[in-house]
Amino acid sequence: MTEAACLSSPRKRLGLLDRFLTLWIFLAMAAGVLIGRFAGGVSEALDAMTLGTTNIPIAIGAIPAV
Repeated sequence: MTEAACLSSPRKRLGLLDRFLTLWIFLAMAAGVLIGRFAGGVSEALDAMTLGTTNIPIAIGAIPAV
């Protein structure tokens, strides 16, 4: 691509999730801390969801979005 073509092409805006990714990460971390603090049984329930050595919630979270 030539320099003129790069300069004349319109910029693509980031999506809502991409623009506020840092905010979403901090909100998810805060939610996790609050859930762990006020609903203690949740952590034991999540720990119990394993198949062999694989933690199922982590495995599901690792699946890429389409």
